[in-house]
Amino acid sequence: MRAPAPKPRMRPAAMAFEKRARLKAPSATLFRAALFAAALLAASCGRGETGDPVFGPEACRRVAVTDAGSGAALVGAEDLAVDPARGVLYISAYDRRAVEKAEGGNRDAPPPDGGVYRAQITDLFEAGASGIAGDAVKARSLIDPDAVDGGLRPHGVDFDAESATLAFVNRTYQYRDKRWRMTPRLEKFRLEGGEPVAEPSGAVSCAANDVLLDGRRVFTSFDHGACGWRGGIEAAFNLRRSGVTLGGVGPVYAGAAFANGLARTAGGDIVLAATREKALVFLSPRPGGVEARKRVATPGGPDNLSIAHDGAIVAAVHPSMARLALNRKLGIGRAPSRIVKIDPATGVVKLLFDDPSAALFSAATAAVETEAGLIAGSVTDEGLLVCRRGAS
Repeated sequence: MRAPAPKPRMRPAAMAFEKRARLKAPSATLFRAALFAAALLAASCGRGETGDPVFGPEACRRVAVTDAGSGAALVGAEDLAVDPARGVLYISAYDRRAVEKAEGGNRDAPPPDGGVYRAQITDLFEAGASGIAGDAVKARSLIDPDAVDGGLRPHGVDFDAESATLAFVNRTYQYRDKRWRMTPRLEKFRLEGGEPVAEPSGAVSCAANDVLLDGRRVFTSFDHGACGWRGGIEAAFNLRRSGVTLGGVGPVYAGAAFANGLARTAGGDIVLAATREKALVFLSPRPGGVEARKRVATPGGPDNLSIAHDGAIVAAVHPSMARLALNRKLGIGRAPSRIVKIDPATGVVKLLFDDPSAALFSAATAAVETEAGLIAGSVTDEGLLVCRRGAS
């Protein structure tokens, strides 16, 4: 469970985030209960999809990914980003339950780090085709955790091919008041010859979730308008208080219920996943901000978003928020995985992958589609889901 973050330095336009969380919070137990109740209240299976998924179970398998340095299996590959020119997949991963368990530990035992891992897409599809149990792809974190103040626990990630820049929301931890407390920050690295060169990082909302690089502009989503127990109330009543911040400006949209993933269409719209609304919100950029243009319903709560090779939006959606809450927070059972593809012009939804029993892959939170097939990551499961196009 995320602890309330200490107040970071930020521009006046963004200070409203922190003012909302100044009241004294109830106990952590009540806060956890509020968030869990919110997940159950929001539970729904969404609207059904007709027809069979593009990628059936015969085309898909879970591919193990291991840290090339430690040999440990990757757990919690929550978000993905693609460098199409180099055929590279960037994987944002850390073990959330292990980190949350360590929050109450001592000063000498900080929560474990994760990494922004780099893997060749062809290696993943080759492993997916081998059919050999335990066949793993080795990946090395592009960023050294020791080089980042507060550690490396990346959440939402994005890559801008034109500027060769990688950005991610990093959940750093500092020891305060006898426990480890989380403060999210925006980290940016420019890749020179494939090696990362750090750029100035910055404070973001206490509820920062995802990031989108759009030329010189940097958008971040915030999944609650307030943090701590007040954020739990937002979730319990499904309030539309979350949205999008534009770097250097501040909040530019705050009308979504649990704002999550971000993507940019070829037509210029910023697309926001409103998880608890089971919808995508299309935002048209305006001078100094954005304007909500339309909403498109999805068959489940959308999480992270990406743009496919044909320009469509690929979304990992959660068919059952209740099962996701049990899996994510308590480690109970497995959560269904569903991947869909949305035409940004017509809003037509196509089913790419569906695993209602979570027998193959649990709690998918991000997916990317290439000409070779589909790759998905999960907030709690190990490795990646790899589905090969044309496999039988």
